Amino acid sequence: MPDLHPGYIDWERFKANQERLATNAQAYGMQRRAGPVREGSALLQGRVLCGLCGGRMGVHYSQEHGQPVPTYTCQETATRRGGKVCQSVPGKVVDPAVGALLVELMTPMTLEVTLAVQRELEARAAEMDTLRRQHIERTRHDAELARRRYMKVDPDNRLVADTLEAEWNEKLRLHTDVVEDYERCAPEEAAALDAETQQRVRDLAEQFPRIWSDARIDVRERKRILRLLVADVTLVKAEIITANVRLSGGATRTLTLERPLPIAQIRKFKSDLVAEVDRLLDRHCDREIADILNERGLRSWEGKPFNLKKIGFIRGAYNLSSRRQRLRDCGMLTTQEVAERFAIAETTVHQWGRQGLITKVYSDNLNRGLWDIPHDLEIVKGRPGRNAVPARRASITVPSTEQDSL
Repeated sequence: MPDLHPGYIDWERFKANQERLATNAQAYGMQRRAGPVREGSALLQGRVLCGLCGGRMGVHYSQEHGQPVPTYTCQETATRRGGKVCQSVPGKVVDPAVGALLVELMTPMTLEVTLAVQRELEARAAEMDTLRRQHIERTRHDAELARRRYMKVDPDNRLVADTLEAEWNEKLRLHTDVVEDYERCAPEEAAALDAETQQRVRDLAEQFPRIWSDARIDVRERKRILRLLVADVTLVKAEIITANVRLSGGATRTLTLERPLPIAQIRKFKSDLVAEVDRLLDRHCDREIADILNERGLRSWEGKPFNLKKIGFIRGAYNLSSRRQRLRDCGMLTTQEVAERFAIAETTVHQWGRQGLITKVYSDNLNRGLWDIPHDLEIVKGRPGRNAVPARRASITVPSTEQDSL
């Protein structure tokens, strides 16, 4: 019984509380389309409908790179009738698109168009109000004329008096119905926005993108903002994802989104990157290639810099020969092979390398490598002692003397 006694809260607040309680009720039934805003990153929680069966879609969370990722899943058929899950739509694709749509709708230009439409509706509402008032005035005038005719009739002429009285009552009833209808419809008409309210709307349009993207805004507050603007979102996942957004005013928007790639395809390195690694392997080792790619600003599929392990994974996954194997394919020899070829000790091989008689090609940045020994190269061994003779190069076509071979 409204306004019978003073209350702790007014009637409008009471009705708003009842509506919120009904919305938040965790009840069983198909009539429940939305629940209370909860924790979690799912922006459309409680606002998603399945485009296949029309049921309400729930939210499941999974971990991706250490962060919770929402997935909208329709389990109405599975829950009610033991069937299969209709569809699952990744929220990491839908949520950013709907958020971008809200930012687009709340731009100053869009709100200026909305305010222009509002002013047009106000003008038409004023015209309709004028027509209704004129109709009320006509019915009042007809009722007044009927009253005057009744008051002037001779009381002895009962038949005419009864007819005029019935006509007067009918005119009064019509006038009363018109007035009640006008009073009932007047609050439902579009209310006029004064200049101060319009300026507040414009200020909100300028501040909304900054407020929406502010990391300090709690996710529940962002969901409450969305519920003021979006009635529901219907999702259909086929070759592409279609999101039909129904706004609170009744307007609709359709978003067409690409399905996310499978994880195997996401983790797959691009062909141009693999070709660049293959080219760099001709002159650089794995660690040097990782440094070169990082200097160019390239990153892996996880957004992380390259390292020795990742370059090794690329070589193994795409069957690329290592730097050392490529040097071996070019005919380069190890220290042991050089020692066996010239019948010397391995320490002598390193000594010849320091003297510049033979060339070492490094396969990595740890001074490990192979020796580039031409096929026609012959080295005359030196002789230690007081009359030491250093080793020197000699062409294979030049015969060596017995003294030189000592």
